[in-house]
Amino acid sequence: MAIGYVKIQRKINVGGNPGIKFLARVFRKNTVNLDTIAREISGATSLSYADVLASLKAFEIHVSRHVLNGEGVKLELLGSFNPAIKATAQDSLTDVTVDTIKRAKVRFVPSPYWKNSLDKSLFEEVKLKVDGLQLPSGTLTPVTPGSH
Repeated sequence: MAIGYVKIQRKINVGGNPGIKFLARVFRKNTVNLDTIAREISGATSLSYADVLASLKAFEIHVSRHVLNGEGVKLELLGSFNPAIKATAQDSLTDVTVDTIKRAKVRFVPSPYWKNSLDKSLFEEVKLKVDGLQLPSGTLTPVTPGSH
């Protein structure tokens, strides 16, 4: 198992060495949906597909409910889903009100176990070939959609 990457060209405007630079970006493969996960779990266990799917749907609902209630949800192997907010800074404590909160969001923090696994990830370059594409001399493979 390896994480694919593509090489891209970027114009960097900040830092001590701005200009045209090249870097690696994750090449996102297909997105796996809940149905696929349910089928995989069903195939690997004695549970029926319907039972697995119902359990996963209930899991989603309950995790969401707890986070929306201001509670963090800690999953041993995956990590924690924590509620967070984006707010506008104020000059005084009394100026901080519910109106200064711009939006709610959720922050995911990988567990130490998963973080350790990510640190040991393998990577492989994905060679993209687009038939008929002609690039100007000296340029790299074009940026893939969604990678900027």
